[in-house]
Amino acid sequence: MADRKENPYRPGFNQPPVVFAGRSDVLDGAAEALEIAAYDGRTPRPLILVGPRGVGKTATLGEIAELAAERHAWPTVHVEAKVAGRMLPELSARLRAADRLLSGEAPGERPRRPRVTGGKLEARAFGVGAELQIEAQDRRADDSLAGALTATMSTALRRRAGLVVTIDELHSAEPDEIAELFGTIQENVPTGWPLVVAVAALPTLRESRGRRRPPTYLERAEWHDLDTLPPDEAREALGGPAAQSGRPMSPEALELLLGHTGGYPYAIQVAGHFAWRASHGSRTIEARHARDAVPRIEADLAHLFRSRWDDASPKEQDYLRAMAAVDGKGEVPKGGSVAAELGVPVTSVSYLRARLLRKGTIYRQAGGALHFITPGMGAWIRSLEE
Repeated sequence: MADRKENPYRPGFNQPPVVFAGRSDVLDGAAEALEIAAYDGRTPRPLILVGPRGVGKTATLGEIAELAAERHAWPTVHVEAKVAGRMLPELSARLRAADRLLSGEAPGERPRRPRVTGGKLEARAFGVGAELQIEAQDRRADDSLAGALTATMSTALRRRAGLVVTIDELHSAEPDEIAELFGTIQENVPTGWPLVVAVAALPTLRESRGRRRPPTYLERAEWHDLDTLPPDEAREALGGPAAQSGRPMSPEALELLLGHTGGYPYAIQVAGHFAWRASHGSRTIEARHARDAVPRIEADLAHLFRSRWDDASPKEQDYLRAMAAVDGKGEVPKGGSVAAELGVPVTSVSYLRARLLRKGTIYRQAGGALHFITPGMGAWIRSLEE
């Protein structure tokens, strides 16, 4: 269609927004870590990004990779931890691919392309875009994580280059894998590897999991809590893409839509997406378009809440109702206040809280404050009772 303009809003998973707002502290920390690794000959402490789903953790990891490519021409190795899966074999294979990339042709020449099965590594090295495919059967004498990481970093040092490793969903990794990964990095800090590690996880990463705790090196990492955006940055994230794409929002439309997002980055993309669709054929997004979009916005967000709700047992749903009720009174839910709302001793429902924490439906902050993993879920639960 000749008159169609591409929708600039991206509510899907792992789709970087057109306007990346509200994460300057994280990117400043990443830029400093890259400079420490590149110029000071030191391995900076890891960057740990924690927050509920939909606040842009994965997209921020992508921005860190872009920063490394643009400023230092360093490649990034990326993996995602999966429930009931092993992360380190995949990470070791991708490190081997990065080793081959780093030891390849000179700048400006096409890198060698090893064959791949079982995963892809997207990287930019020396200013050259490259996609390496990893052959799972490509074994070497030392196929351990320590061996792969040591070999790759030795190559990086010889080439006067460096490496970024990003890991998503780290809370899903087994405790022994987390311990092995960060233990290996900690042991080699004196070597001065030009290595920057950035990981993203739900806030449950802070919870003790199993008998083996991560090494203290991880505890002393640079932690960043990602949450909803403050008003000015939320306005930038919502209004910016429309303005850049030639169909700006009116102030009335912007404020109306913001009221349905709560500053939640995913909800901002959803709101912008449906407002853009409702304004097809118009030169601006007006309040009438925003009002037309509201039912679709609410239905889209309700799907997130419903999936979490349906995953809870009846007793867990009771606990969630009590949490929502405390939240609706303007109080911060904690174990004691939720138990009081249920009219039972806190010890009798602590197992429900533990279950919901493990599932990632809720998370706990310092001081015991409980929050829904998806902003707005409390209000949605209260609406079920109406």
